[in-house]
Amino acid sequence: MAALLRRSQPQPSTIDRYADLNGDGRPEAVVTGSGTFCYGMAGTGFQLVSKQANGSWKLVAGEIGIPDFLKTKGAGGWPDLMIGGPGFCFPVQRWNGREYVLHRFEYEGKPCKPPR
Repeated sequence: MAALLRRSQPQPSTIDRYADLNGDGRPEAVVTGSGTFCYGMAGTGFQLVSKQANGSWKLVAGEIGIPDFLKTKGAGGWPDLMIGGPGFCFPVQRWNGREYVLHRFEYEGKPCKPPR
C-alpha cells in the first residue's frame, strides 16, 4: 500500500534532456514530472522549453505522456515528437513554425490508427 501511495503522489520535476534539438545553436530542455496523481495512467508529463536569443526560456510544448524525439523533422529543423504512454498507437506531433500539432499516429515506427 505504501508503494502505491508513493507512486500516486506528485514527484519533483527533473530535467531529462538538455540539448540543441533544432540546430539553432541554443539549448532546449525537457522538464519531466511524474506521478499518477497529476498525470493519470501515463504517470508522466513534460514541458519542452527553448532558450531564446535574449536569454529567456519559452515554453514550446507540454503534454501528459513520455516524449520521444524522432529523426523526422518539421519546420525550422524541429524533430517530430511522439507522445508515448499506455497503449500501442501513439500521436506524433510536428512543429509547424509556431507550435507542435498532430501529424500522424505510429507504433514501433509504423503507421497505426488509434482505437476509438
